[in-house]
Amino acid sequence: MMAKTVGCSWQTVGCDRKIGLPFAAFALAGALVTGGCGERAEVTVQPSTSQGVSRSDDSSHADTTTTQVQAADAVQGLKEKIKFKTDDGKTAFSIKPQDDGAKLVDADEQEIARFNVDGNKLKIKDPNDVVLGYIVASDGRYKVKNAQQDVELWELQRQDDGDWKLKDGQETLIYKIKARDYGFEIEDAKDVSRFKAKLKDGKTSLRDASEKTVYSTHDTLPTIAVACLGCEAVDKLEIRSALLAFLTIRGGK
Repeated sequence: MMAKTVGCSWQTVGCDRKIGLPFAAFALAGALVTGGCGERAEVTVQPSTSQGVSRSDDSSHADTTTTQVQAADAVQGLKEKIKFKTDDGKTAFSIKPQDDGAKLVDADEQEIARFNVDGNKLKIKDPNDVVLGYIVASDGRYKVKNAQQDVELWELQRQDDGDWKLKDGQETLIYKIKARDYGFEIEDAKDVSRFKAKLKDGKTSLRDASEKTVYSTHDTLPTIAVACLGCEAVDKLEIRSALLAFLTIRGGK
């Protein structure tokens, strides 16, 4: 800022030299008094720092933080890729975490389906963005609905004793998923054992009634999530895998 002569009231300071007294509305940054009698002092002034202070806009930071929290919530229990193999050791498919949910890919990493999570709802889409259905979750309950969300197709529900049940849209019991010391056993409505989801030595596997391994993984996920793969009445792998992914994200609850 250029030096200015402050023209407020004046005082005589020795041999008629006069010094300008600053207005109360300004703060002095420094003063320069030139030599010789009868000369006016020049002072450099700055506006008071109590007004006009520039402040950063925190709104963009807040938006970024909100987005990061939402992304973290979308993959809360699904931290890393989960790879499933068949009994002969070949890769069958994998579920990979994404910023907004998860993705189902085949052995060649080609996308089979996408699972977009928004709060308690998961949307299932094919690689062409065609919606296949939705899963709506609440505590211990997962309702599978059609693409229009007007028909309930399946309901997976936890029981008070730790077991789970799968019913169809007409409330007909399809499977009883019973808690065992090794994981879960999947029985049909007539109590016939169909599959078992077992956790042993860090390996989680789905086994058929003859104890043959159908799928297995060394990656971390809830055993009940693997049991969903044995619910073959739900005839689309995309939907069974969506249930698996959502249960994993929600910590098996």
